Amino acid sequence: MREFLPRPTIAPAVVWAFPEPRRARLSNDIDLMLFDLPGQHVISAHLVLDVPLNAEPRDIEGVATICARTLDEGTLRHNGEKFAELLETEGAGFGVDLSLSGTQIILDVPASHLDRALELFAEAVTQPSLADRDVNRHVQLRLAEIEQAHANPAHAASIAFRAAVFEEVKRAARMNGGEPETVSQVTPDTVGAFHHDHFGPAGATLILAGDFAENPIAVAERSLGSWRNDDQQRVTIEDPTPGPRRTLLIDRPGAVQADVRFGSFGIDRLDPRWAAVSIASYAMGGAFLSRLNAVLREEKGYTYGVRMNFGPLRTGGSFAVQGSFRTEVVADALEISRDLIKVDHAPFTSQEVNDAVAFFTGVSPLRYATAEGVADQAATQVLASLPDDYVDRSLALLRSVTPEAATEAYSSLVHPDELTLVVVGDAERLADPIRALGFTDLEIRAPAPDQTKP
Repeated sequence: MREFLPRPTIAPAVVWAFPEPRRARLSNDIDLMLFDLPGQHVISAHLVLDVPLNAEPRDIEGVATICARTLDEGTLRHNGEKFAELLETEGAGFGVDLSLSGTQIILDVPASHLDRALELFAEAVTQPSLADRDVNRHVQLRLAEIEQAHANPAHAASIAFRAAVFEEVKRAARMNGGEPETVSQVTPDTVGAFHHDHFGPAGATLILAGDFAENPIAVAERSLGSWRNDDQQRVTIEDPTPGPRRTLLIDRPGAVQADVRFGSFGIDRLDPRWAAVSIASYAMGGAFLSRLNAVLREEKGYTYGVRMNFGPLRTGGSFAVQGSFRTEVVADALEISRDLIKVDHAPFTSQEVNDAVAFFTGVSPLRYATAEGVADQAATQVLASLPDDYVDRSLALLRSVTPEAATEAYSSLVHPDELTLVVVGDAERLADPIRALGFTDLEIRAPAPDQTKP
């Protein structure tokens, strides 16, 4: 008779936790966050600079983007071609990311090459050449990027919604990379002045994550510890404020579909309602079989997908129902959406809450399974002034959300009759049906010259 080995004992599942950083400080007061991640042999480095976008002069908004994008085009020691060759030799990747809260300079490199790569990284941040030809080229690239964004109806809808939902005088109302009329005023001199005035160690945080081959504190000190800028100017981040409710139709003559944004000003991650409204928005428009998608996609076939998303800033934020719909069904889709997002008589259920909690708690270990994922989240927390254990706290709060709490938080923020509506589509076919739904304050905006083709 065949004998079998005894069944192994299965240990109970452990509760996953976000990695805990070690903290240190360089000699120039740059904060250092170190995540020791065994087996992660590609180091991810994020230098988070305290340079919010409202540091830009109003007439040259976009200068921060041009400055950041030009950093790796060459330094005072190495021209662009040589600098790119040196980075490639180390197997390193260089990137930048700008948000309303600050600027991130990003490096990914094999652990065994961290020392030399971080030296090059520091060189680009502290001693960029910012050559005229490179600045001018990036200005033209940004202008082309803006033109392409406005030519894409989904991007055009998001840009217009952002401009409508935030008070127009606030930096949050305008594109992070600047608008055409301001980007076109950016010059090599203004880029150089912006770098001189705002790039410096004060308020900066260096995040390093991975399996380190040598002492990361010593490596960071050699590369960035001597950085000084006695002229550095620090600017307090501007808090966004909500704009007045609007209904806007951006005309795209002949378009066979329309892009819709329907939402309002929102909350940030530190608001006590954040966990509950995250659960609620997932049930309403985050999951594939969420309330919105189940009806508008699966039942009606009006769209390839519709979602509801809350986007937090450091303070405040925004939320919107968004999707693309065939022109002939836009009015019906809007009416159905407006009814579906009401929860007065259809509160969130235990099943919806359990599904949302399972998603958020299940995806976190995967999202932060790499050094890049951990460093990116840590940088987000720095920019949003969140504590080191934010992810763990957030997951605990998510697990504690009840159907009643989700419904209450959602109802306190989502008032269907007070939401801003932005539609990008054929005004001739859409204006009257939208007005018939009660949007009598509809504004129609003519398309830009490059938006006249569907």
